[in-house]
Amino acid sequence: MKPFSLVVSFVCMLMLVGCSTINMDWERALSINTLEAYDEFLRKYPDSEYTQQALQKVEPMRFQKAKDEGTTRGYSLYLMRYPDGSSARKARAQLKALRCADKTLVKQGSPAWLKRGDDSHPLRRTSFYLDNSYIGVEPSDIGRGYKACCDDPDFPLDLMWEQDHLVYFGGKGVIVGPDGTPMLMGYDCR
Repeated sequence: MKPFSLVVSFVCMLMLVGCSTINMDWERALSINTLEAYDEFLRKYPDSEYTQQALQKVEPMRFQKAKDEGTTRGYSLYLMRYPDGSSARKARAQLKALRCADKTLVKQGSPAWLKRGDDSHPLRRTSFYLDNSYIGVEPSDIGRGYKACCDDPDFPLDLMWEQDHLVYFGGKGVIVGPDGTPMLMGYDCR
């Protein structure tokens, strides 16, 4: 056999072994059929021929995990990964139900540290959105004594500071003022 033929044969053999490993790992993930098994497969082979199938199997499992947890964080994390997922509407409904059931968050009126703006407000151009790092976490420090958490990446908190208060334009989540008062924002709990 010529040296070139040996190299080609060796490369072909390596490719077959690689394909065989992917197939075996995919079959293993299918047989175990858990979120962890599919996650492991996706970590090892993010761009394989089975990636789409694995992702399709994982999405309902992530929603089920959120349901099992029954927390705002679980539903928020599901929405962060699947904002248009097959269960996104249910996740948003569960988030609303959980938030509206929390009597410490549902209040009449606004505290002095919070002002409600409207979308036509000329200063809205200088407002800021809390990014995805605030989704599904406990209220995070946003500065000047305020804390906030966003519930849904499709509805990030749109806020602006003025001298002695925060202006809220839109989004869904919780804002905690400098006095420690938490306020639920963006939900109609009537």
